[in-house]
Amino acid sequence: MSDPIRAGIQQYLDELGDGWHLAHYVIALGIERVTADGNIESTPWYYAPPNQAEYVTDGLLDAVQDMRIEPADHE
Repeated sequence: MSDPIRAGIQQYLDELGDGWHLAHYVIALGIERVTADGNIESTPWYYAPPNQAEYVTDGLLDAVQDMRIEPADHE
């Protein structure tokens, strides 16, 4: 099965020229839509390939939390 998302990510990595190969991925998005009554509805959303093991997806999502930089304290 063709995965255009995987292909696009790998193409980007190839263009960087660092030799990285995409092993697994999760995409996190903020999506929104206009409802019938004219309001904007928004929600976080994520996508992982359907054949990717759940433990891999969970591991990637956990890793992102460790990668985030904590905001500086403001007084």
